[in-house]
Amino acid sequence: MKIKKLLLDNFRCFDRLEVQLAEKVNLLIGNNGSGKSTILDALSIGLGTISTHLPLVKGISIKMNDLRHINDQKMPYCRVHSASFNDVEWDVTRRKDKSAKVSQQIPQSKGLSKLKSYLDANVIDKYNASLDFEMPLFAYYGVSRAVLQPLNKKIIRRKLTRFDSLSGSLGAQSRFHTGFSWFYQKENEEQRLQKERKSFNVSLKELDVVRTAITTIFPDLTEPEIKMNPLRFTVRKDGEDFTLDQLSDGYKTMLGLIVDLGSRFATANPGLKNPLEADAVVMIDEIDLHLHPTWQQRVIGDMIRTFPRTQFILTTHSPYIVEALNNHLKKGKIETMGINDAEIAKIQPLRQKMVKAFVLEDRQLTSILDEDLGLIDDKLLHIFNDINRVYDKMRDFEWERAND
Repeated sequence: MKIKKLLLDNFRCFDRLEVQLAEKVNLLIGNNGSGKSTILDALSIGLGTISTHLPLVKGISIKMNDLRHINDQKMPYCRVHSASFNDVEWDVTRRKDKSAKVSQQIPQSKGLSKLKSYLDANVIDKYNASLDFEMPLFAYYGVSRAVLQPLNKKIIRRKLTRFDSLSGSLGAQSRFHTGFSWFYQKENEEQRLQKERKSFNVSLKELDVVRTAITTIFPDLTEPEIKMNPLRFTVRKDGEDFTLDQLSDGYKTMLGLIVDLGSRFATANPGLKNPLEADAVVMIDEIDLHLHPTWQQRVIGDMIRTFPRTQFILTTHSPYIVEALNNHLKKGKIETMGINDAEIAKIQPLRQKMVKAFVLEDRQLTSILDEDLGLIDDKLLHIFNDINRVYDKMRDFEWERAND
């Protein structure tokens, strides 16, 4: 269930905000404190109502602190309204209190009835009847994501259901423990299967899904596996084995995200030929976090190539991410021209209608896509130009003094 529209009323810093989203890539740019993370948090609340209705999964809801404050006074209510591309609309509301006066100030809501009917018919009823269905999948990775000690021997070994793919998926403070623990559990299953069939060539499909995701994002990493004594996750790079702690922050953060996300795809829809091609919604706050500029230029392409039917909603401060998105859009316009260039061939094409990009300032969203060219309009990117402006000013002073 990809999200087409998000509408916020009295939610944190926003009086009212409407966000129209694209099916493939959505990019939010803005200074710290502009509200980018708030939009992602609101999306997670809307998606969290799906988790709440599904069996065996806990969702998230609006908290009292989400009500907008003006002069230390809380607004009567706040609301998160969501609409999907398959015409399902729903909203969740938090009231200041249960008084009659507050009730009179709250406009009529859509509620959850349409959403619940959709989930009953397309997921729960089919699951109970052992029929084929596609599990809705979504995940949120906040700026505090990091890799701590990912494994321990106290992991609960139990058979996972497809609904476990959503367990903790909207916790922005992910430490990736679930993904690595899942990898550990699945490797144990694979080893038992190999022992039963007396062949080391046997592999577990779910693990192969995650291995494929890892090698697609990291062509220089091979042989991801769990090693014992001490218990650790390792990869092979340049002919040597490395543990997570030995890798750079960029590798650790991205590897943790891909293992966690890949394991959720593998668990959600294991019956698909390629579970990585299932529909999903993935939110990543500051996609450029800990990434070298050269990696920032390819991370969007890596993600859409690995998860081709996923809707990505991303925030960034990086001009490299913006310029990379421009390259993907330009490739989308020229992909039918038969240009024979190795460098251009590596770029993933994106069509304009599949992409939206906004700058967030003064609690307002402004599109920075050119309607004709499909490219980001540079004249609106002054938030990236200040450092160059100051440099030019100092250079002009230098030249003036030198010519005095």
